[in-house]
Amino acid sequence: MKTHFQSPYFTEIVRLLEKLENTPHDAMNQAAQKIAACLQNGGIIHTFGCGHSGSAALEPFHRSGCFAAVNAILDPGLMFQHGAHTGTDLERQEGYTPRLLETHDLRAGDVLLVFSNSGRNPAGIDAVLYAKQKGLFTIAFTAAGAHTHSKSRHSSGLLLKDAADLVIDNCVGQNETCLTLGNTGIAPISTVAFAAALHHILYEAAALLYRQGVDLPVYKSSNAGGDTHNNALAEKYAARIKHLK
Repeated sequence: MKTHFQSPYFTEIVRLLEKLENTPHDAMNQAAQKIAACLQNGGIIHTFGCGHSGSAALEPFHRSGCFAAVNAILDPGLMFQHGAHTGTDLERQEGYTPRLLETHDLRAGDVLLVFSNSGRNPAGIDAVLYAKQKGLFTIAFTAAGAHTHSKSRHSSGLLLKDAADLVIDNCVGQNETCLTLGNTGIAPISTVAFAAALHHILYEAAALLYRQGVDLPVYKSSNAGGDTHNNALAEKYAARIKHLK
């Protein structure tokens, strides 16, 4: 007979999700509206993050149950394939991200989602500033409340939450962890928070489109007979999504 156990980490995840659910949803509702309008007008949702925040940027890309019109801005240097220390250095290097974004098809009317728990580093801030110059609407996913007094590493003095058009607070602390053992913070939770907030917003955007009678451009599982459907969507968006081939 299976016995019930209480996991401190699962308890904290539940607490975090309840906090996200009970937080005023004005920003998340606005994000859903912007994404729905972008997709209805034929635009693309671009996602960007560095290091572990890059996993949040990858989360909705080419995935069953997610919009096909998602372009994940991926870079091996920022995603640690060239080394974790190299990735950290690049994230703190001002001017690196604009050169990366120049290799992607960003257009006015598109939406850029940028993920960074601290929002301190130049990579994400540069991404937002560059995208805004291109006419994109920018949404920052960050621990806005926890980093109110954090110091920016960008020459502008801006944090990500100050640079973006809209901010989604992931309700996570500065250290990204949710448990302690002695004086040691352990059990990161920011990725869970990013994914939960992101998928809530994407669902609400889909619901808005569905209520308007729009045929949802959403991938099906390729492991459950979705190849024909997915290939048609991929062909539709391939010209604008760099890593789709």
